[in-house]
Amino acid sequence: MKPSTIQNMKRRLYIIALLAMGMIVATGCANKKKIARQQEAELRRQQDSIALVQKQQEELARAEAEALERQRLQDSIEAARKAMVQTMNIPRMTITVVIQGKQITTPATLRWQRSTAISLSIQPMAGIEMLRIEANVDNVTIIDKLNRRYTRLTYSELAEMGVEMSQDELDAWIDNHILAHRDEPQLTMQVTRAGMSGSAVIYTNTIQTDGNVNLRPTNVETYRQVSLQQLISGI
Repeated sequence: MKPSTIQNMKRRLYIIALLAMGMIVATGCANKKKIARQQEAELRRQQDSIALVQKQQEELARAEAEALERQRLQDSIEAARKAMVQTMNIPRMTITVVIQGKQITTPATLRWQRSTAISLSIQPMAGIEMLRIEANVDNVTIIDKLNRRYTRLTYSELAEMGVEMSQDELDAWIDNHILAHRDEPQLTMQVTRAGMSGSAVIYTNTIQTDGNVNLRPTNVETYRQVSLQQLISGI
């Protein structure tokens, strides 16, 4: 062969070798990118799987904690019922009541004797009693001591106003909502009934049980009897 022909063949072989090398390198890069994408996708799948397992574990733990809290509360309620505490005196609590847009926050005391009566005394100024609510097996009496007025309602009348209540229900409410929670630092309870709303903070370290309580009803002979609406509007 002529030297020029040999030279041309060498040049072509060199070009072919370069192209082949380029194709190999390109294919290798493409494979690396594909493997990297596959690895990233697999990593995301693993991360998603781990996150799902963690979420399921958190939900399970939360459900178990809620079930334990429900059981603890139920055990506390059952213990309170079995204890059959007969009397209770709470000399220190705070009540906030909203009536017709007016908000009143005041200290109060609560006295109770099972199957007999309950008395709530509102004392906004240095132990001076402004309002008292007394409930016995027959009726509920609300006494405005400041204006010397009172209203008395039977449980049937309260039911007509949408307030279902009885002495037994009051006893059960105290068992379930106060005595069953005596181990807590304090209790905060919300109430919304018959167009009125309010809350009470009870300091559980002041709850005194099975002692003497003065539940002698207030003598209202010198007080003026009014309707509930009249009483509320004058407060």
